[in-house]
Amino acid sequence: MSEEISIFQKDFLKNLPLTPGCYLYKDKDKKIIYIGKAKIIRKRVSQYFSNTLDLNLKTLKMIENSVSVSYIETDNELEALILESNLIKKYKPKYNILLKDDKRYAWIRITNDEFPKIERVREKINDGSKYFGPYPSGKTIIALLSNLRKIFPYRTCNLKIYENQKITKSRLCIFYDINLCPGPCDSLISKKVYMKNIRNIDKFLSGEKYSMVKKIEKQMLRESNKENFEKAGELKKQIDQINYITQNIKVDFGDDENIFKNKKEIDNIAALKELFEIIGVKYKTGRVECYDISNIQGKFPVSSMVVFRKGDMSPSYYRKFKIRSQDTPNDPLMMGETLRRRFTHKNYDESFSEIPDLIIVDGGKTQLNSGVSILKELDLDIPIVGLAKKREEIFRPGEKDPILIGYHERSHLLIRRIRDEAHRFAITFHRKLRSKGFISSK
Repeated sequence: MSEEISIFQKDFLKNLPLTPGCYLYKDKDKKIIYIGKAKIIRKRVSQYFSNTLDLNLKTLKMIENSVSVSYIETDNELEALILESNLIKKYKPKYNILLKDDKRYAWIRITNDEFPKIERVREKINDGSKYFGPYPSGKTIIALLSNLRKIFPYRTCNLKIYENQKITKSRLCIFYDINLCPGPCDSLISKKVYMKNIRNIDKFLSGEKYSMVKKIEKQMLRESNKENFEKAGELKKQIDQINYITQNIKVDFGDDENIFKNKKEIDNIAALKELFEIIGVKYKTGRVECYDISNIQGKFPVSSMVVFRKGDMSPSYYRKFKIRSQDTPNDPLMMGETLRRRFTHKNYDESFSEIPDLIIVDGGKTQLNSGVSILKELDLDIPIVGLAKKREEIFRPGEKDPILIGYHERSHLLIRRIRDEAHRFAITFHRKLRSKGFISSK
């Protein structure tokens, strides 16, 4: 959990992150009086202060009794939602009316039968089955399982089915007729073939989704090129459902902020060490710096430096640069200027005083070559790689072919997160300068 930020502090909202997570309001006795979740913490908290006329009486009273706010960052909205529920049950804040009850989310269960069935349930019990979740949206699970079942048919009935043993009944069910069940009750599929379907779904729900997503993306592109935009929209919805269900969730029921923090730290460090091993970098301090350029045809050019330490964001170490040498679109030269200024900064700066284990430049081979030249010029022996945007292809100096990390791997999720944060930080600064430029030119 972050340190408490006084709501009476000038521009206190700027100290809140632009990430998903939970926010906690506290009173003068430092007691938590309200807990909420948000897709973007800063944006959500600012809504409490931007237009108080739209707030109900309870919320106005809560704000009146609040003196500070703290926050817990999560990797996605789903983690924030589950953590919010856990914290409300732990602290029982005065102004949280909802979620004090034992709200249950949805799970996907693969039963421990000889011919397992797959179903959506509202409770996880110790019955030998395999569970995936929890998920707050039951509708999303239904839609995803419906699509999966078309590819890997499975049963949903309550029959006790054993291999080579037919069930006496009048006829096969409708799911067999529409090719959603392979008919194990009538011995129409062997256990070996049926279990192959189940294992494929298990792998998919465990995160091995990349090949399926790519297949749907190609189909979506074909439909879009044929101007079948309705069909392309349906395929896009399928991809969103897949990504939603297979998010990397670290928080579970009962986890408080301390358990979540420990889990996150362990997972982040493991992901970083995995990334370093793939690239061939020695883990020392766990510091990674990522650089990105933002401009429009060379106008208002800026660059960003974001810092991750032990696999997690360290915003206090972020730095931004106004490009001085270029007013034409030349990202490699801008990248070179940024790295030269970063490593030759004359005045003391806590962030610049630390040498990273790894430098990542966003943009692939051209930006990488520029970065390599600057490090060589400054006689610095720091590992550096380039990151291409299309599929997070990692280019190493002097090597023709890029490194491709599996889409479901922790290290892939981490490097994508680092790249996205560098891009967000750069473009936010660029928009700010561009806005000032437009205003001053009028």
